[in-house]
Amino acid sequence: MKTIIGTSVEEAVHWLKRGEPVALPTETVYGLAAPLFSEETIRKIYSVKQRPANNPLIVHVLNFEQLSEIAETTPLVQALTEWFWPGPLTLVLKKKACVSNLVTAEQTSVAVRCPQASLFRQAIVLTGEPLVAPSANRFQHVSPTTAMHVLNDLGGRIPYILDGGACTFGLESTILSLLDEAQPTLLRYGPIATEVLEAFLKRPLITPSGVISEQKPHLSPGLYKKHYSPQTPLYLVGNLADYVPPSRYKEIFEAHAAHVFLFPPSRPLREEECVLSPNRDLNEAASNLFDCLQTLDTQGWQSIWTEAAPNEGIGRALNDRLTRAAHVDLRD
Repeated sequence: MKTIIGTSVEEAVHWLKRGEPVALPTETVYGLAAPLFSEETIRKIYSVKQRPANNPLIVHVLNFEQLSEIAETTPLVQALTEWFWPGPLTLVLKKKACVSNLVTAEQTSVAVRCPQASLFRQAIVLTGEPLVAPSANRFQHVSPTTAMHVLNDLGGRIPYILDGGACTFGLESTILSLLDEAQPTLLRYGPIATEVLEAFLKRPLITPSGVISEQKPHLSPGLYKKHYSPQTPLYLVGNLADYVPPSRYKEIFEAHAAHVFLFPPSRPLREEECVLSPNRDLNEAASNLFDCLQTLDTQGWQSIWTEAAPNEGIGRALNDRLTRAAHVDLRD
């Protein structure tokens, strides 16, 4: 199959209506989309991504009214959607019978969000129904934030990639379960910080503890221990400058390794080094993370060394992705 990159929403929808999944840009990452009520196309998503069946898909809707057609809603759900939608917040709710078990990994819950990205919203309107859309990459690979990232991973597997430029946030959505409203549970860190949600809900969030089974159905995407991984082994440290003393620099850093700094170091950068945020801004660092890993993964390095972020705000989401991507986590 030949894969075309284009800018026509109509062309993307043409393929969707022919039963073929296509890549669409969102404000988080590029998604591999299929109509919610086309099981044939949804099965192709799982095949194209080589995605296990116990990993549910996120449904993308236009608004609260469309949400209420596929999931059970409450005043709290409506309040959250009025405040945070459209945007990178996914809610896990009790599903209605119209939603296929193929979407939800045979569970009674469904993950739903309302995207900001105008091209994706146009595709929902023209398709005439919500769209399911996991990230447009092979399972456990680095998520794509540009059309070329999608082509590099899924070229020849899908017919069309809708090019909407680079994604704004560059990290997948925050996922919040409201299956028990008395105990709202954060399932995945994302662009909407834990502190923001706790302030809105006026209560602390529960975060899962312990190891999640790799075989049993997951409540949401993004819960595998290994995920978002470059093909090049990635080593995660607390701080690159502190971790490697001058006496070991040649041993570690000149062994054909690339180095990813969160913020600019106090010395000039070497050729093999990059910085996620020249402006020392965690949001900028988050938006550049996957693009940086995608680039380094094509340059033939033997390893990638990257440092963790402060564990606050969107830094938690950065650390979550890096921890799951790491070949070895060397933080104390």
